[in-house]
Amino acid sequence: MIHPTGPFADIHQHSSLKSFYSDYPHPSRNIWEYMVHKTDHKGTTAKFSLKNSDEVAKFSQTNFYELIEGNVRVPTVSLYPMETGFLDFRNLAEFVTNQKGRDNMAEIITGYGLDAIRYLRTNDDYYSLLQKEYRYMFDNQGKSPCEKYEYELATDYKHLRGILNKGPHTIAVVLAVEGAHVFFDKSMLTGKLTKSEMRSKLIQHIGEVKEWEVPPFSINLCHHFYNSLCGHSRSFSGLLSLGLLNQNKGMDLGFTGLGIIASRELVSRQNGKRIVIDTKHMSLKGRQHYYNWIRSYNRISNSDKIPIICSHTGVNGYKTMSSSSQKKDNHKKMTKDHFNRWSINISDEEIRIIHETGGLVGIMMDKYKMAGRKFFEKLATLSDRQEIKDAYSEIFMDNVIQMIQAVAKPSAWDMITLGTDYDGAIPHVDCYEKSGRMPEFYDQLITYLDKTRHGKEYWYGLTPQQIADKIFSENALGFYEKHFV
Repeated sequence: MIHPTGPFADIHQHSSLKSFYSDYPHPSRNIWEYMVHKTDHKGTTAKFSLKNSDEVAKFSQTNFYELIEGNVRVPTVSLYPMETGFLDFRNLAEFVTNQKGRDNMAEIITGYGLDAIRYLRTNDDYYSLLQKEYRYMFDNQGKSPCEKYEYELATDYKHLRGILNKGPHTIAVVLAVEGAHVFFDKSMLTGKLTKSEMRSKLIQHIGEVKEWEVPPFSINLCHHFYNSLCGHSRSFSGLLSLGLLNQNKGMDLGFTGLGIIASRELVSRQNGKRIVIDTKHMSLKGRQHYYNWIRSYNRISNSDKIPIICSHTGVNGYKTMSSSSQKKDNHKKMTKDHFNRWSINISDEEIRIIHETGGLVGIMMDKYKMAGRKFFEKLATLSDRQEIKDAYSEIFMDNVIQMIQAVAKPSAWDMITLGTDYDGAIPHVDCYEKSGRMPEFYDQLITYLDKTRHGKEYWYGLTPQQIADKIFSENALGFYEKHFV
């Protein structure tokens, strides 16, 4: 076992989701608890769901005991009031004849309780649900059920360091939010408000969130479905890519006027603490707009630069943003390539822009965002567990080295970290299916680099352990030291 220099950080995961949605209106489970999805449903729908989602973990990957075991003591827990579109399964006539079957399918995939799923399916007030999930995280701070460990929500970097300094039994949680649909309450979702009323409500809700005892550090402006603020990228793969969910509305559009207002309010320091915008899930057109805006802002406000975060992603191997979008995002686009070529992943041009702002990129542990078809064809020929681990170490480092090559400066090593997206219903990397496996992955990566010297011409004098320490710990903590104030 190689001892890391500090606690691991994960800048995007969903520790609260399974426990918070274990029942509705009151959760029946706690965030420390290991949970297993209910998968014992009978019938065609259950068999179809299990068969086509077998690569999605059917247990809690980031419960807080798991984080302790994995040395992940600085998790960024992303709050997510689930979009109703995520539960609007379609094209199921040959599998499902009633709503119960659809509910069972959702329960198998998400691990949420049936009461919560039935509520979420008809939810008409994201803002209220956001407040409830935040209170769940805030009110349950303190000791674990066994009294040996504890978690606390960090208000800034100084506070975060104070929590960590209490000892290895502590978890310092950084809050984030996934999707700015969370600012829409019941009245805003009716479609009956005027533009002026919508603008006023949006500004009010952003201001109220900034007044929380512990406001979120960052927010993804977009998620899987259109929120009338900015277009999103195609994101679903595996079971959810079989036409069961419709992402088409608003996909690939740019910013709306309301989205520009939301962005300005979020990053402003005039209405409370800045909430940094996370570009993951934004459409490419939206990202281009946002990059241009940030560049202009940073040029004028040199003493208060806004960093760009892309919290959980992979590289797509394209040199420019325009080349990323020349072909439509579909399975054919990835047929012959080593990387996932979809435009939801970032190009070399984007990597340089993020680096220019002193930003941060989290590599996610979704194997289909990390790699393309060519990699999986090679992987299919392997049966030895160590060979499989080496293959995933290689593709992980290929993503890393692509970023270093794009920037072509030693400082590129300061921008890369982990953003696993565990408990986000992803097809996780084989062998590393939960946060508790992170020490094993850390050791494996160092051993792999020592053995292969993979990409050594781009190490800029770093050792394998220094590379791993940067990715697993130092870069995220250094970023928070500068910007989590």
